Amino acid sequence: MKLLFKKTLEKVQSFLYGQDEPTPIQNNSLATTIQQAIQKKTAVHIIFSETSFTGDIIKYDTERQQLIVKNFAKNITRIIRMSDIRRVSFVPSTVQTAQKNRFKKE
Repeated sequence: MKLLFKKTLEKVQSFLYGQDEPTPIQNNSLATTIQQAIQKKTAVHIIFSETSFTGDIIKYDTERQQLIVKNFAKNITRIIRMSDIRRVSFVPSTVQTAQKNRFKKE
């Protein structure tokens, strides 16, 4: 019962005061998702640290444990450390197509 109360108290404090450390991610599933995005040449939405970024993966450097991503307009590049990443998800193909068409017109 003490353990349950302690865990609950930690969760409440984490919610009220913000998380000091990111929630742990299965590094295997993260790497798998990144590899799939590279193979399918699909855009990703990455949530990391206290921000997010959407774009195409340019390079996945396993040696340095970092990801290089460019936005749809190809004018902003981000280098993101794997340890900072909380979540990676695929961008729907309709959104990806619309964004790329939008920037081709401009």
